This record gives sequence, structure tokens and C-alpha cells, in this order.
Amino acid sequence: MTPRARIILGVLLSLYVLVVLRAFHIQVLGVKGIRERGERQYATTIPLIPKRGVILDRTGSELAVSVATKSVFVQPGKLKSPDLVADLLAPRVSRKATELRRLFAAEKGFVWVRRQMPSTAADEAVREVREALAARDPEFRGKASAVDGIGTVEEPKRFYPNRELASSLIGFTNLDCEGMEGVELSLNKYLRGERAGLSCERDARGRLIVPASSTVEVNSKGHSVTLTIDRNVQHVAESELMAAVTKHRARGGMALVLRPKTGEILAMATAPSFNPNAPAAAPPETRKNRSLTDCFEPGSTFKVFTLASALEVGAVSTGEKFFCENGAYRYAGKVIHDTHRYGWLTAPEVLKYSSNIGITKINDRMDPGRFHEMIRAFGFGTRTGIELQGEVPGLAPSRSGFDSRIRRATVSFGQGISVTPLQLATAMSAAVNGGKVMKPYVVREVLDPEGKSVFRGEPTELRRVLSPKTSATMREILGKVVQEDGTGTQARIKGFLVGGKTGTSQKVEEGTGKYSSTKRVASFIGFLPLHDPELLILVVIDEPRGQVYGGVVAAPAFNQIAVKTAYYLGIPPTEAVASAPSRTPALSPGGVQATPVSTARAESSTVMPDLIGLSMGRVVDVMGRYSVRLSLSGSGVARSQTPLPGAVLVPGTEVTVAFAAEGQAGGTSDKGKR
Repeated sequence: MTPRARIILGVLLSLYVLVVLRAFHIQVLGVKGIRERGERQYATTIPLIPKRGVILDRTGSELAVSVATKSVFVQPGKLKSPDLVADLLAPRVSRKATELRRLFAAEKGFVWVRRQMPSTAADEAVREVREALAARDPEFRGKASAVDGIGTVEEPKRFYPNRELASSLIGFTNLDCEGMEGVELSLNKYLRGERAGLSCERDARGRLIVPASSTVEVNSKGHSVTLTIDRNVQHVAESELMAAVTKHRARGGMALVLRPKTGEILAMATAPSFNPNAPAAAPPETRKNRSLTDCFEPGSTFKVFTLASALEVGAVSTGEKFFCENGAYRYAGKVIHDTHRYGWLTAPEVLKYSSNIGITKINDRMDPGRFHEMIRAFGFGTRTGIELQGEVPGLAPSRSGFDSRIRRATVSFGQGISVTPLQLATAMSAAVNGGKVMKPYVVREVLDPEGKSVFRGEPTELRRVLSPKTSATMREILGKVVQEDGTGTQARIKGFLVGGKTGTSQKVEEGTGKYSSTKRVASFIGFLPLHDPELLILVVIDEPRGQVYGGVVAAPAFNQIAVKTAYYLGIPPTEAVASAPSRTPALSPGGVQATPVSTARAESSTVMPDLIGLSMGRVVDVMGRYSVRLSLSGSGVARSQTPLPGAVLVPGTEVTVAFAAEGQAGGTSDKGKR
């Protein structure tokens, strides 16, 4: 062979060897990878809704659950007559036939026709359509189940059994069960669970094909979340808040109930509310958790923090007197007014009578920088750090802004600074709990599907802002606001010593930047018992009409929430208040005058009422008239009670009521429906 032939032969042999090696690699070594690539090309998965975890209140009652439903799908490419199927299916899935025809014409592979139908309704719709098709086509007559191209698949749907209760806090999900607002959004990573899927294939044109034997791939369920919220306390807060909003024809309102020592939130109410089972039907404004998202000028409630700061830094003492200029005081080129003509007032009396002039003079004693530091230490101008998304920081003046004397003066009595209800409640808790700023929290525990705890909410002290001595002094002063002839007398509760502060502020007109002459925010924030606070309650009424002052509009709502919650939680009464004035009866949510609730500890025994058939909220309302401890279990309407109706009821007795859904035991009753 010539050298040239040898070279050509060598090249050919080399190419042959390379081809053999490549074939060996493909056919033997790489067969697994090729099969996987092939499967990816023709096999796919249609994502399905995962099963979300439940949301519970602190008593274990369900606030949000996932119920089993079925979704109807169609594969138009497999249908002999898509238009006929559209006509037959439309009335059974509540859609227009023309809409389904367009849908089937546009997509030949796979389309959802109706998501999350009741299981029986979905199965019935598919069965009837298959039977109708089989009756028209001799090929399938007698074997309707063989008609292909129409099917169902199980999907969970989010359901809120208590409807509007705590809706702005809990939030809601979209059609794919992804959290959109509230706890559902903030804890979505825990609640949503692992994504599930419907296994299917693609044909040569890439169209989806769902085999009759298709399997549903389901991974783990979502975690369960237990909140610090108590459903019964939440019901009381919402009922009384809505009664106040209705009575005063207000734009809306917010109410918070929390434990000042720990930061646990027992209730977070917003009025008006919405039904999370149908969120699209509610205006966006009603879906917000306004305790986190809305800011307002606190007005006179802010005087608490001005006086507390002055006492803490040693700028004033409780025995000092301040001349309040008989109602008008020229200061820094402006005139500051009081609602009444006051002369000499001590520092506690300045707060008791809510004097703007007096608090301005107290503020003048403090170093501007120190006052600014105290405001920031109370938490104003920063987020509280609660687990919920959407919280705003409010608006507090910068340090340089405090160089202006008039700016400091207006801030001292609650103008020129904006706060959220949660910020205000957290700061007041620090003022009365011994001086500790506690981080508010609403999540008690998160459990994985196996019941293992993955998160537990616990009391967290962020910082100390007041000494225990100053905090004790503030409790005494705030007690005078309510117990004596201060601005908060309508918050008095027989059997309990209460402290608190009223607030009334003007709203700024949108677009003008000027204070409105008609729009107000009325508020009351209070606590009980006075010397060892177990409950702190804030009520804010937005734009009341007629009466606009916090002591008249918000304090009575505080009163009703406080007394019912205190007796429900078993907080022991303190010494009775001898001079509690009579109050106008509160309005029920329907606007009907309600019977006043007697809160005094009875000197003699009374008779146990009949609670059978009442809702849990109504039981709390009724038993709020008695000095007893309530123990409630179950859900639905009352089915059994101890003591029995007509029994002698001694103050301090524990009353046990068991609830069950209507129809589970005994008769039913309409009188307990809310």
C-alpha cells in the first residue's frame, strides 16, 4: 500500500472506532439520560392546588380550613363534537355556552372548565354530560363512562367557617390557594404545603393528553398555625366596635385587645369587615387590616407619652403646678387653646383634664433631643415587628424638626405626628406594664404535618423605656382620668379599677393639607386592673358624626369590651367604684338599643339563665351580666350547660357551656344566630 492509502485507511479506521465508541456511549452508558430527556419531552404535570394548613385560634377553634372539592376539565381534541359538549356542560358549571365554545376552539389540549366545585356537583355534571353524549352516539350507548375528554380531579378550597370574624386579620387566598392578605399572606410559606400535580402527556404537536389512568402526585400538606387570638374575645370586640360605628354613623373603626405584659394580641378588629369566602365582592378598603396600615394623629392620647417622658427624665414632678392661661396661650407666634378655661393644674391634672396648654408647658421643660429620643424609644416612627406584612412605620418628626418650638408643642399633644393603632397600643403597654416595650405578636405556634413545632411565639422585650417607678406613677395618673372627674368617666366599670386616656384629633383634608373642620378621629385607650394590668384595649372610631369626642364615642365601647372580656377570661374584680355614673345603653350591631350590662358583683345569689340554642358570642354577651367565670368548648350553638337553668348562681361560680353544630345533638334554635 502506498503511504497515501495508509493515511486514508487510518483516518477511516479512526472514524469507525469513534462511531463505535459513540454508539456504545449512547446505547449503553447514556441510555438513562436519553430516556429521561424523552420523558421530559412527552411527559408533563399540570399543577394542582396544594392542601393548605389550618388556622386556629388560641382555644383550638378553626378560623380557616381547606375543604375537598373537584375541578372539571375538558380535552377538546378528544371530543367528537366540542360545540355539543359546550352546550351540555355550560348550565351544569354555571358558564355561558358561547364562552366554552371559544375556549374549546382556542385550546385543543387541556382546559379547566370550572375550578373547585362541590364534589357531588362536579361528579354529577360530568356524569350527566357523558350520559347525554352516549345517548346521542350509538358507539358509546350503554357505556357512558367510556366517553373520553371530560373528567374531574380533586382540589382543596379555602373556607372560613366564621365568615367575617377576624377577616381583616386572617386575610384570604386566591383561586390557587396562595395567600393574598393577612395571616394567609404573611405565613404563606408555612400554610401553603407542597405543590401537587396531575400527570399527563404531550402528543407530537405538544398538546396535553390526560390518560384515563392518570395519577395525582401529592406531596406534604401545609403546616397548621395557631394564633394568639381568642375567637370569643374577637367576637366581643367586633360586636361592640360595630355597635359604636353604627351608633355614631362613623366611617369605620379599629379595636385592639392585648396583654400588656407579654404583647399577646387577643383581638384585632376592623369595621366594616368583609366575608373572606367572597373577597372579590368586598371593596378593597374593607379588606385592609387597618390596625397595621392606617395612620392617624393620636390627639390627646399622646399626652401620656409626653408626661411619662418628662417624669422619666426628671423635668417635672407630680406635685408641680402649671398655669393653663384660662384656655388661650400665645406660644411661639401661635395661640394654643384648651376646650375649657383652666387655671393652675398639677402635672397629673394636666393629663386628667387633657390640657393642651399644660402639656405644652411640661414639654417646654424637656431638652428637645431627649424628648425626641423618648418618642423613638416608645416605638413611634418605627414598625413594631409583628409577624404580619403590610405594617407601616407611621410618621414621627426628625431630630432636626424638634428644634422648632411650635412643632414640639403640637407633637406633645398629638398633632404633627401619626401613629398606627398597633403602635399606640404597644407604647401604652410600655407606659403601664413597668416600662418595658414588648414586641406584639399574633402567632402562638406553627406545627408541621407531623405535629412537630417549627415556630413558637413568645414574649419578647425589645427595650426598657421607663423605670418601674415612673410606670407606677403613670398608672395612678391614668386611673384618675377614669375614676375621678376626668375625660374618661364613661370607661368606668363597677367592680374594676380602670385607667386610660381619651383622644380626639382632627383629620387632614386630602389635597389641601389643612385640618378638616368636620372630620375627627375619636379614641380611647385603657387598661385593667389598674395596679396590675392584665388587659389593654384600644378603640378608634373614624369620622363619627354628631358627638366626636373620644370620651363620649370610644370610651363606652371600651367599657363593654373590657367588662365582657375580663369576666370571660376570669380576671378577678377589684374593689368596686362607688361613684360610677349611669351610661347610655350601647347599641347592638343591628342598631337596636341593647339592655345595659350589669357588671357589679352581686351581693346575693342570682338565677342561672337558659343558654341552650345560643351562639357562643351570644353566651358571652348574656353571661357578661354576671360575676362568673366562663368555660366554653366546641363550636356551633350551646347544647349543654353547668349549672342547669334555674340553679342558684353565686358570684365567682364557674359556668361551663358545651357547643355543637346544629343538628348534631338536641333541637335547633334560631335565636342564637348572629
